[in-house]
Amino acid sequence: MEITCHCGNVKLSMARPPAEVGKCNCSICRRYAALWGYYSPEEVEIGFEKEKSVFYIWGDRELEFHRCNLCGCVTHYVTTPKCPGEIVAINMNMAPLDVLATIPVREIHGAD
Repeated sequence: MEITCHCGNVKLSMARPPAEVGKCNCSICRRYAALWGYYSPEEVEIGFEKEKSVFYIWGDRELEFHRCNLCGCVTHYVTTPKCPGEIVAINMNMAPLDVLATIPVREIHGAD
């Protein structure tokens, strides 16, 4: 399965949709309005048509939130070496609606 940002510059490929998506209400995820699908780094291929993504790190510096530098879509985040465990979280709001409709949503209370 492949999903892209709005302009098609950032491409994320994985063998399957996630078993569930996480909807987090922490201060940054609720602003991004993302639905995160979680993968190990080996399960995801990240490609770029014109420009690499740019990222933002805040707070505990454990996550790099990536976005397309052309259209501005938040595409994914990756964990940094400061975070226990390697994760690539893909913003599944970029997936086709028919695919997204089949994936259960898990509420994550990151604001707590």
